[in-house]
Amino acid sequence: MIIRTQFPDLFLADALPALDELIFSRLNRHPPQYSRIFRVMGSTRSIEQTSELSGLGTFVSIPEGGNMRYDFAVPGFDKTYTHSQYGLGFAISRVMVDDDRWAIIRKLSSELGRSAKETVELHAATTFNNGFADTGPDGVSLFDASHPMVKAGGTETNTATAADLDIASLELALTAFRTIKDPAGKQGRLQPRRLVIPPQLEFTASEMLKGVMRSDTANNTINAFKNRVGMGSFDDIVVWEYLTDPDAWFVLADKEETELRWYWRERPSTVHDVHFDSRTIKTAMWMRYSYGYSNFYGAWGNPGA
Repeated sequence: MIIRTQFPDLFLADALPALDELIFSRLNRHPPQYSRIFRVMGSTRSIEQTSELSGLGTFVSIPEGGNMRYDFAVPGFDKTYTHSQYGLGFAISRVMVDDDRWAIIRKLSSELGRSAKETVELHAATTFNNGFADTGPDGVSLFDASHPMVKAGGTETNTATAADLDIASLELALTAFRTIKDPAGKQGRLQPRRLVIPPQLEFTASEMLKGVMRSDTANNTINAFKNRVGMGSFDDIVVWEYLTDPDAWFVLADKEETELRWYWRERPSTVHDVHFDSRTIKTAMWMRYSYGYSNFYGAWGNPGA
């Protein structure tokens, strides 16, 4: 049996806290992007499941002395989130530890934290990178023109004809976003809070949304995106380096208003051990999670021209 306390002169009791600090400092060096987009929750089960309900319809006229009309909710679509486990590690010989005590270890520790962060962002971004071609709980992709309305009947859309991000296309998107109805046919009235874009659209988005005046004309015209009637403006532009399409762009409501979900079953954690025969020091990081979406409400996307 390997007993780590047999090696008090190795970087165990004294150096492991420093090693973990190196790993997690790189993991937390830059604020995560995925958590600005997904509803991040913990999980205590092997899976998480969601089941949607349609909600109720609008009120109806009841004559004097008439009976109350009772409505009912219609079951929507189910989604199961199954957690997957991910891990990565590195091993260093005792000789390397003795002769180059921290230079290599410092670099590898830092890289392990960076790799964990990269993995999370890459996985989260696949929801959007595949969002025009995947199959979601309702049988169509996340961004699709024919989401079935389980109670009201018909379909709803959260995409449009492919168009690059500009004043006209964003105006159309916000108008469509504002008029999306829920499964019972009521107006959703979701407020757009985030514009999620790849790095290639950063400056276009900043010019369009952050200026006081309209960016595409020399006329003295206000920036209507900052002065919407009865509807809040964007709170945030998220430039997400992990989006693979250079001209796809997305409009999102508050995280709490969407069903973009990320479940942490086990947050990143480290394990250290020593192989007795070879005197090799091993460090590994584990994490376990699931992610995806339960429905399309609060998310709108355009693949770009």
